[in-house]
Amino acid sequence: MNDNWLKRNHKAANEYMDTVCQESTLTSRHKGFTKVPHKILRCYGLSEYEKLILIDIIAYMSDKNLCYPTIETMARDVGCSSKSIERHVAGLSEKKMILVSQDRKNNTYYLPSYLHTHPYLLMSEKTHEFIGNVRKNVNERELTLWVQGIVKSDEYKAFTTRLQKLHDGRFIPKFAEQEILESFAQHLNSELAKRFPPDVNGQ
Repeated sequence: MNDNWLKRNHKAANEYMDTVCQESTLTSRHKGFTKVPHKILRCYGLSEYEKLILIDIIAYMSDKNLCYPTIETMARDVGCSSKSIERHVAGLSEKKMILVSQDRKNNTYYLPSYLHTHPYLLMSEKTHEFIGNVRKNVNERELTLWVQGIVKSDEYKAFTTRLQKLHDGRFIPKFAEQEILESFAQHLNSELAKRFPPDVNGQ
């Protein structure tokens, strides 16, 4: 297909998504859209299903601050078993990415008030920032494997826990989050040097 034709006839993605949402010639069940920050979509430390379920919950909230879809509804939406939904919802709750009020019929879901500075998002963004600074200097496939190991490491969890404890307290000391994240960046530098040591010429 000719590149010039594509440029002339294709809209920018965000604009085209509006068209996709509004199209109802043949079906009209899902005409809305969900605003999902890239920080959530690309968050390290959340599994694929945790991301999908969190996005589904946000979609059900829409212009409200709570929602109560059934486990079975989310299982159909996401395409997994109800037991998987229960397990991943528990994981999101444990990570405090969502707040769950249990009821005899349906759970009610809320978002934490500090989601914009949530430890999982802060740690993930700091990792992305670090990757952006080093990715051209190392083998990218090896870098991907290294990052996956970093995110699963006890050290990564420990830094995330330190950030979470700040939010669990009554107030957050000034610069406390920044200091933890800078310490984490130093840890990444140290671990990267172990995985990708400079050659004998220091290159």
